[in-house]
Amino acid sequence: MAVGMAGRTSPQEPDASAHDTSVGRLPLPRWIIAVLVLIGAILLLWRAFGILILQATIQGLVVGSIYVLGASGLSLTYGIKKFANFAHGDMMTVGAYAAFTLNVILAQHILLGFVFAIFAVALLGVFLELSIFRRLEGRGPVSALIASVGVSLVLQNVVSAIFTTNVLYLGVNPPADFPLGTTGLSFNTVKGGVTLLVAVGLILFLHFMLKLTTLGNAMRACADNLILARASGINTRNVILWTWIISGSFAAVAGVLLAIIVNVFPLLGFFVLLYIFAAVIIGGIGSPYGAMIGGLIIGIVQKLSNVVFGALQGRFLEGGAEYEPVGAFLVMIIVLLFLPEGIMGIRRHAMGGRVAALLARWRRLGVREPG
Repeated sequence: MAVGMAGRTSPQEPDASAHDTSVGRLPLPRWIIAVLVLIGAILLLWRAFGILILQATIQGLVVGSIYVLGASGLSLTYGIKKFANFAHGDMMTVGAYAAFTLNVILAQHILLGFVFAIFAVALLGVFLELSIFRRLEGRGPVSALIASVGVSLVLQNVVSAIFTTNVLYLGVNPPADFPLGTTGLSFNTVKGGVTLLVAVGLILFLHFMLKLTTLGNAMRACADNLILARASGINTRNVILWTWIISGSFAAVAGVLLAIIVNVFPLLGFFVLLYIFAAVIIGGIGSPYGAMIGGLIIGIVQKLSNVVFGALQGRFLEGGAEYEPVGAFLVMIIVLLFLPEGIMGIRRHAMGGRVAALLARWRRLGVREPG
């Protein structure tokens, strides 16, 4: 922020920080408060239910990291296209089957399966944008949303027709869980360790891409105000295509990681889609960083609910563990009641300052189009 001799803010770059609602009147950012509340809840449940809560927390971190990847990609496309892509879960499924094709049918290493899945789903995202969603621009979010539901059904049936509806498995043989000392906890180096490492690496990539690159600044400007970004010289069509590529890549990796933990079947991504939507809503619709926080919260709360409702089984509930999703969606409802915009969402009145600041930064880069 430039300051003149008289101590006044320069009109060339508006002060977007004045509009930052992540802190508001609270002493800490809302996402830090959410994390502290979650840690407090884990400690209280640990005292009540014992070591099972800590084991569930570890499992929740692993599952939540997959939700983070799926929710981040979904949040990117929503931020710019402004519609909820109900085909995102099935794009994860396509990634899992692409990896299965190379890893099992063609007998290649799983790493090549990851690479092939990324290319396949990224191209699928570009194809959907050019053939369907770009043609629906100007018709409102409902048309695109309904079209995405149709795409979801088409992808499910195409996958079922090609690979049948049988449950398949990737050619990955994870080792047995190893104990963490004498704590009574266990951890799996492949299902847990690799998943966490891949998720952290991609999250760091997304962070630096959004903050430090020309494309990242263009994506943020388009997400805040597409019309103003286009008027400022940004090639919004290219930015949208790159957004689909990144979103599809994240969906592919999430789908393959989920397939390693579970298995491969036509409704693999569809069954976790609601959890991914819940993560996006909790974090703040259109905020990739909010999607990251929301994904971890949903994953941990889901596994904690398994322990809590499982302990109530036979006492107060029939089939208590089957109520596992209740905890995750109950948290979503509570967040919406007190923070309708989500943990890291932005209120409408703050959008102007962010758009102006992003466009000012774009102009300082001295380029017309993202590279």
